[in-house]
Amino acid sequence: MIYFLSIAFILSLLIFIHELGHFLAAKLFGVRVERFSIGFPPRLFGKKIGHTDYCISAIPFGGYVKLSGMLDESLDAESMEGEPQPHEFRSKNTFQKLIIISAGVIMNFLLAILILSGILWFKGEKIYPNTTVGFVQEQSIAAKMGLQNDDRILAINGQKISSWGEVTSAFLENVGNSIQIEVNRDGKIVDLNVPSSVLSLENFKNFELYQQYTATVGGVVAGTPAEKSGMEEGDKIVSINDTPISNWYDMTEIVRANPNKPLLFTILRNGETLKMTITPEEQIEKDEQGNLNSIGKIGIIYHVEFVWEKVSFGNAIIKGTNKLLTFLYLQVKGFSMMLTGKVPAKDALGGPLVIGQMAGEIAKTGFVNLLEFAGLLSAILAVINILPIPALDGGHLMIIVIEGIRRKPISIRAKMIIQQVGMAILLLLMVFIFYNDITRFLN
Repeated sequence: MIYFLSIAFILSLLIFIHELGHFLAAKLFGVRVERFSIGFPPRLFGKKIGHTDYCISAIPFGGYVKLSGMLDESLDAESMEGEPQPHEFRSKNTFQKLIIISAGVIMNFLLAILILSGILWFKGEKIYPNTTVGFVQEQSIAAKMGLQNDDRILAINGQKISSWGEVTSAFLENVGNSIQIEVNRDGKIVDLNVPSSVLSLENFKNFELYQQYTATVGGVVAGTPAEKSGMEEGDKIVSINDTPISNWYDMTEIVRANPNKPLLFTILRNGETLKMTITPEEQIEKDEQGNLNSIGKIGIIYHVEFVWEKVSFGNAIIKGTNKLLTFLYLQVKGFSMMLTGKVPAKDALGGPLVIGQMAGEIAKTGFVNLLEFAGLLSAILAVINILPIPALDGGHLMIIVIEGIRRKPISIRAKMIIQQVGMAILLLLMVFIFYNDITRFLN
């Protein structure tokens, strides 16, 4: 149920805001709105108020505002006959048409900035002051960059680094670029010069760089070996089988390697040293090559040290906008790589099932995180809608620009063909995305 409610909340919010942008812009320039639809035709139910039919339509992943005197998703060519009337879209000048059509995309961008900036302003910014590398996966991009366990990152491209958030942001902003990293390694300053070919977007999913966490228990899962043995939140793990433990990864490495084998834990609790025997339960895990491995787990969650830092209204707007622009840069770059064949479309595209799964998992961590996800998704929706594909806002904008240059409208028949082709493209794309989602779940 949480998956369904999460995706329903996000899609309803984003579609409503997008269509509201078209609606308000149309009203601003005196264009009559005949239908405000959540979903694509055919119409299911609704209520007419004044000249506008507010309704829910059958195909749920989208929506549209039907404007008088405009050929859109409804494919109503009859409304285009006769002389243009003052209340019709076709009677407006090029500038007004561009504003009306782009208003939905603008609203989605504004919503994204409002959400990201609002979260920063109301909650503050969560700062992880530790910049020490906890674990670098073998053969990962982080390993190829020269980073090692326990390296403390001091600067990236000359910019001083004081939190783990700054570490991740710096790497995200420099995808595809050469990078200079300054680290403290065993008390010595080491400079790592990374060529642009190492941190490429197609390899970024294999970055595998993790912050160092202390071996302090942040939570204990009910019904697991850790809970049954009496381990509690706040316990600091000192050793396992007399092997000293300095961080979280030392502990997990031993636990994972010993399924069904009793381990003697020495812990520190409120200044008192305690010993307890915990037997990790066996779980089967699939690695990246598809091999099944037996690992041990005891059911504890790591403790993350952070501080909340207040953010002023102005800085919240700046930080929220920068976060959005970085995110969009990576999305656009990834999309361009899909178009050029560098990344398979089946790996790059995710549909409602994937989004629903992500939304459900994020919703479990809190409503604020779900709201942030909605903001990022709003920006993606804006980018997709602005693409010059018939039936999308970008397709309509392209027609308006062409008509403005020609100084006369394109024929109704040509517009009908363009719209039909666009709807067919979108339908085929939706079928592919659904098929892609289903195969992902089956695998």
